[in-house]
Amino acid sequence: MKSYFLTGKFDVFLFIIALILWTIGLALVYSSASFHVFNQQILWGIMGILLILITVSIPTAFFYKSAHLFYVVTILLLITILFSGEAAMGAARWLVFGGLRIQPSEFAKIGLLLMLSRYLTKRDVSLYRLRTMIVPAIIITIPFVLVMQQPDLGTALIFLSISLPMFYWAGMSLGEIFYLITPCISLVLSAIPLILSFYADGDTHFSLWASIPWGIFVFIHLLSFRILRPPLKIMILSFSLSLIAATMTNLVWNNVLQDYQKMRVVSFINPQADPRGAGYQVIQSMIALGSGQEYGKGFLQGSQVNLQYLPEAHTDFIFAVLGEQFGLVGSALVLILYLLLIIRALSSTRNIRNRFANILLVGAASMTAFHVIINIAMVVGMMPVTGLPLPFLSYGGSFTLTMALLVGLIMNARGDRANY
Repeated sequence: MKSYFLTGKFDVFLFIIALILWTIGLALVYSSASFHVFNQQILWGIMGILLILITVSIPTAFFYKSAHLFYVVTILLLITILFSGEAAMGAARWLVFGGLRIQPSEFAKIGLLLMLSRYLTKRDVSLYRLRTMIVPAIIITIPFVLVMQQPDLGTALIFLSISLPMFYWAGMSLGEIFYLITPCISLVLSAIPLILSFYADGDTHFSLWASIPWGIFVFIHLLSFRILRPPLKIMILSFSLSLIAATMTNLVWNNVLQDYQKMRVVSFINPQADPRGAGYQVIQSMIALGSGQEYGKGFLQGSQVNLQYLPEAHTDFIFAVLGEQFGLVGSALVLILYLLLIIRALSSTRNIRNRFANILLVGAASMTAFHVIINIAMVVGMMPVTGLPLPFLSYGGSFTLTMALLVGLIMNARGDRANY
């Protein structure tokens, strides 16, 4: 059997980074959850290591040729959830096979990554040639819609987020990407005055000042047409969709959402608006992070976790556990490990001629980066709570195996110099 340790395909440095992060994660889970949960996470970690070894030993060409199969299987699993998914905490996201409980939306990230990488290997995409965007749009939209039915906003955001860097690496310009996301930017910025006006009990003067960011965006949008000179159809389409997004935001806010739903949105922006409801977990998370100060309170010494003020701390809010026990220094060291992993994944893209491996590396690095950014932003109150776990640290079997697959694919792609 070919030794991947000797040929250099097995990236020892990357593997060690993943092991260190998993070990830190195990310690944090041990300090914030039951012994049963800790034992389960150890088991998932061992399975993850085995999965890395298996993934690295498989030729990269296999993943290229089987990408459509991975994708179809994950789509079928997502469809199955709609009819027989197990619900927990208000969302139907799990399937149970015997005693095994899996979350297909996690594996759908890998399915989308492989499928999109395969498609972009043979085809360039350009927003200026709209026909080239049809198939990628379908590839992304199918899992996006199915996951939103669960609902699982965090995973749906990952689907969109990883696609943009992959499009860029496949030849799309930054200007095209800007026009691609302008409707989303318009939607978010147009919602700000509505949310703040509701929070200020209908103060229209306050709402007027809050509309300035959207006005600046519109100006930049129009100015970009002068500078970048895109085709007329792109100018019309991009600006029209931006206006439609802003209009729909206003219509939904004023005619569809009830006051209690609006209050839930407000609490995402300002947790103090609903400190005993939607904002409770974020408030406790920020208290835990702040109380850790520079060096933390010490392992197993976190009061917010030990006294159970922070619910489900071992899952999506594990970074708060890290901050409380190990402080700013410990949190910074973990962020450095993430940065090293992402840089390691991207460092080979200029030397690998294999386009599939190149795009796969960009997508895998982007997926890891967006998970880290969105999760930490959520924990510190800068983004709504979306239920997105932190790579290697958060408890969860499906997510642990997904990250193992991701590390295995990165190592596989880094070590493959074939061109097919």
